[in-house]
Amino acid sequence: MAGPTVTVACKIPNGLFLRVFDFAEHSEPVMGGGTQTVKRAVQKGAQIKVNGPAVPFGKVPDFHHAGGYALTPGIDKEFFDKWLEQNADLDAVRNRLVFASEKAETTIKRAEDGASILSGLQPINPDKDARIPRGSPNLSPLTKADVA
Repeated sequence: MAGPTVTVACKIPNGLFLRVFDFAEHSEPVMGGGTQTVKRAVQKGAQIKVNGPAVPFGKVPDFHHAGGYALTPGIDKEFFDKWLEQNADLDAVRNRLVFASEKAETTIKRAEDGASILSGLQPINPDKDARIPRGSPNLSPLTKADVA
């Protein structure tokens, strides 16, 4: 990579494959005969793998991490900026689960600051997890007579 690079931080457990697209005109058949010209997304260049923080039990990760984010250095800045522009409405971008900076120290600092951000894909904590319903005010507790 000839140009500047960024370090990408990702909190999505299995990481992401980043792809950038351009629109190209394409002819498609129309019912009744003939064709019409439509725009179709065409992948530009190769996809890039960004690490996620999930690691199999007992295995040491082969990437750096900070604040629950996996860090992937050396991603082409122009490519990532284009991906970010095309995916600005993606929940992972809006909720700061994926971000990047040219300086690794800045990415690490932002990742440590975002340690409390939850992706919703982390393992369930059975003792206190907002995703587990804790009962309803409309239901009465079970009694021994209900179980028997």
